[in-house]
Amino acid sequence: MVVYIIRRILSSIPVLLLLALTVFGLMRAIPGGPFDFSGDKTMNPTVRKNLERRFHLDWPFGWQFVSYVLGDDVAGALCGTMTFMPGCEPVRKSAGLGISKGLIRGDLGMAFTMRGRTVNDIVAETFPVSLQLGTIATILALLVGLPAGTLAALKQNTWVDYVASFIAIVGLSIPSLVMGPLLIWIFPMTLNIGNFGRWGAKPPFILGIFPTSLGGEFWSYALLPAITLGLGFSAAIARLTRASLLQVIREDYIRTARAKGLREQVVIVRHALKNSLIPVVTVLAPLVVAVVTGTFVVERIFGIPGMGRHFVDSIGNRDYPVITGVTLIYATLLVMGNLGVDLVYGWLDPRIRYD
Repeated sequence: MVVYIIRRILSSIPVLLLLALTVFGLMRAIPGGPFDFSGDKTMNPTVRKNLERRFHLDWPFGWQFVSYVLGDDVAGALCGTMTFMPGCEPVRKSAGLGISKGLIRGDLGMAFTMRGRTVNDIVAETFPVSLQLGTIATILALLVGLPAGTLAALKQNTWVDYVASFIAIVGLSIPSLVMGPLLIWIFPMTLNIGNFGRWGAKPPFILGIFPTSLGGEFWSYALLPAITLGLGFSAAIARLTRASLLQVIREDYIRTARAKGLREQVVIVRHALKNSLIPVVTVLAPLVVAVVTGTFVVERIFGIPGMGRHFVDSIGNRDYPVITGVTLIYATLLVMGNLGVDLVYGWLDPRIRYD
C-alpha cells in the first residue's frame, strides 16, 4: 500500500503542474491587467510600468512560469548561463527583485492588489474559515443524507420513500446561489423578535434567530451557510445511497444472511449498508471538495471572511497569483481526496488489492 500511495502522489505532480500552466495562461489571456486601473482612475503609465517590472509582468510568458514554479533565482541563473535563450534581457534586469521563491518551495507568490501580502499569508488566514464551514456542511450532509437514503430504500414505495425523494429532488434542483438568499429572507429577516436568555427577554421562534454574517459565536453564524452548502450534498448522498442499497438488498448473500436468522439490523448495517457505500464513497471526495469550493459563492452571500471572498475579488482585479494559488490548493485537495477514497475501498471490500 505504501508503494501505491507514493506512486499516486508522484503521478499527481504533472497533473498539478499542467493545471497551474493552464490557469497561468488563461488568466493572462483575459483582456485587461492588474495595474490598468487604480481605484476609479487610470493608473499613471510610469507607475504601471514600474509595477509590471516589479512583478515580472514584462517578462515573456515562459519565463514568468519558470519563475513561478522554480523561483526568480533559478530563472535568473538560467538566463545568466544560457544567454542564447530568447527573452532573457528583462529577466536579467529584474530577477534580483526576489518576488517568487518558486512553487516547488511552497511559495504561492505575492498578491498584486494587496500590497505587502503573500498568497501564503492570505491562505493561512482565510482557509481555516472556509475549511470549518465546509466541514460542518459535510457532516450535516452525511448525517442527513445517509439515514434518509437508507430509510427510503428500506421503505420503498411508501410515503417515507416519496417524501425523502421529493426533498432530495428539491435539494438538487435549487443551487446555493438561490438557497442562500432564500434562507436569509426566511429565517433572519422574516421574524426579528429578539432572542432568548442573555440575548433578550422574549422566547425564540425558529424564524429570526440566525445572524446573516459571521461574527461573535461561530456556530450560530455558520449554521445557515452550512445548510446552504450541505442541502444539495445531502440530497445527492440520499439518492445515491437509496439506489445502491436497493440493489444490494436483493443480492443472494443478503437472503442467505436473513435465512441464517440474523437480526434485520445486523443484516442491513453489517452486510448491506457497508457494500452499498462503495458507490457513495466514489463520489464522496469530489462532493466534499465541491462543498468547500462552494463556499466561494456562499461566503460572498453571507459575508464570511473566508478564502472564497479573496478568490472572487481576485478574478475582477486580475490578481494572477491569488487565482492560481487558490486553484492549486483545491486541486490538491481533490487529488488527495480521490487517493483517500481509493484507500477506503480496501476497507469496504477486502477483495480489493493495491499490488
